[in-house]
Amino acid sequence: MAFNDLQGLTLVIPEKADIERDSVARAWRQRGGEVLRLGRFWDPPPLDPANARVYGNDTFCLVLAQKLGLELIQPDDALLVQLPARLLKRRVTAMPLQQARDAAFPLFMKSAVPKLFRAAVYNSADELERECKGLEAETVVLVSAIVGVEAEARCFVLEGKVLDCALYEGHQSPESAWEFARAATAELDLPASCVMDVGHFRGLGWGVIEFNATWGAGLNGCDADRVYPAIERASAWRAPPD
Repeated sequence: MAFNDLQGLTLVIPEKADIERDSVARAWRQRGGEVLRLGRFWDPPPLDPANARVYGNDTFCLVLAQKLGLELIQPDDALLVQLPARLLKRRVTAMPLQQARDAAFPLFMKSAVPKLFRAAVYNSADELERECKGLEAETVVLVSAIVGVEAEARCFVLEGKVLDCALYEGHQSPESAWEFARAATAELDLPASCVMDVGHFRGLGWGVIEFNATWGAGLNGCDADRVYPAIERASAWRAPPD
């Protein structure tokens, strides 16, 4: 995308100051777009939904999408477990919470639907039970063998192309993270816009950690001037059926 390519488009973000969102807002304005900061996002002012895009936390974006009739692009919850072993570098399986309680602990677990419970290493069924209190037995859990993570990198992906890749944890070659990310996205069927986190696992090399929705993902060191096209693509007006 080029300068002034966002003319006529309004990016709606939370009103609370945030270094990463502020840099996205700055990049957006520099390319001719407008930025609207909202506090009462559940009661937005009149906006042309065809020209509105959203970027912020999950609740903010999900509520606004419903209010404005926007379609939010996000990875399928089952995408990670569909990846070949050479890209995962570990075994990842999906199972209902009831089954996960009977697993051979310790294991790393997280919810397939993001943030239903804390993603962490669980040492016992009781520990998992305390964390997941109130969740349905059918809640889908992603279960992974424990691996040593030496470094993590965030990648913004648009139409199968990595726009930027930045290390945000640990120490490894940024170039090697880029190389792996490009190779992985080249063979995967990804949403038009998404964020992919990759990790360097001790003794195993680079592997995919998880996928996230671009509209709710922090920059984690990525350059807003590089990744704004993925943010623009991540939400758009959903025209009503004829």
